[in-house]
Amino acid sequence: MAAFKPSWLLYGATGYTGRLIAAEAKRRGHNVILAGRDAASLKTLAQSLELNFRPFDMAARDAIDKALTGIRLVLNCAGPFSLTASTLAQACMRTGAHYLDIAGEVADHRTLQRLDDRAKEAGVMLLPGAGFGILPSDCLALHLKQRQPNAVSLTLAFSAGASASAGTMATFLESLGQSGVVRKSGQLVNAEAASESRSIDFGPGKLQRAVLFPWRADVLSAGVSTDIPHISSYAAMPMALRFVLKNRKMFSGGFLRKLLEDHVAKAPDGPKPNDRAKRKSYLFGEVVNEVGAKMRSVVEGPDPYDFTVLAALACVERSLSANVRDGFATPAQLLGTAPLRALPGVKLIDLA
Repeated sequence: MAAFKPSWLLYGATGYTGRLIAAEAKRRGHNVILAGRDAASLKTLAQSLELNFRPFDMAARDAIDKALTGIRLVLNCAGPFSLTASTLAQACMRTGAHYLDIAGEVADHRTLQRLDDRAKEAGVMLLPGAGFGILPSDCLALHLKQRQPNAVSLTLAFSAGASASAGTMATFLESLGQSGVVRKSGQLVNAEAASESRSIDFGPGKLQRAVLFPWRADVLSAGVSTDIPHISSYAAMPMALRFVLKNRKMFSGGFLRKLLEDHVAKAPDGPKPNDRAKRKSYLFGEVVNEVGAKMRSVVEGPDPYDFTVLAALACVERSLSANVRDGFATPAQLLGTAPLRALPGVKLIDLA
């Protein structure tokens, strides 16, 4: 007799990242059901993968609850997550399904964190950041905390190359109008994007200029995972994007805003497979204790989109195979540091 495989639902399945995850989930033999708003696109994808699908409108509460019937877990890949995360998470609490997403923005994580008590009462887990955006940096933060238990400050940084999907660019554009944060003395406080910069050594020959990127949710997740009081997050990016960050108020409206919106509208659906195969991603972490002793580690991994597929499915498989914590959770609370050693193509390097 074949082993029982619990059903889980992939929302945003027809997006660039959603399609990658759907294909890999099918290859692994998952009992995954595809979901999204566009019934025609869903049907085409589902038929090509020989999977079931359930289209529904995010504005229709009854339709969402019906679509979640018999579902153990929902993985949300439909950004901007400010439009989908809270609605789907609350539906999961009503129907008893665990909720995961790949959001990387602190505002979206804070929204789910506020639902912690309700999720505990419902007996479900709310885990944002299951993709490249947060999982590897959260696991790296925990690894560094284990290396330096007395750490009082943590700096995280990522380098993901220049290519991004239209959805990623749309999220970046949305973030420009929002306040960012860093963690100080255990609290999230406002911080201005690109107000600080530093050279980050992501490995031999990979010294890059990075700027403070205060919308990253790893300042929140790493705080929960490690309890380190001071945390900031940086991003290595092209000079043009650094200019936009430093002058983001100039792009809040008018001609320059329209220019950015037109650029986002013309962004590709996502990088081609050959481009992904050539590209790597890097994460850097540094902890400092009270006497100034530093420890650094670097994570080298595959293309960010491929990393997201591996990371998200690792979270899905762990969540379906064993008991998990109820309420708000971080990737490191679910998986520890194991992804940094176990995921294909991922290498953890401890620096002096």
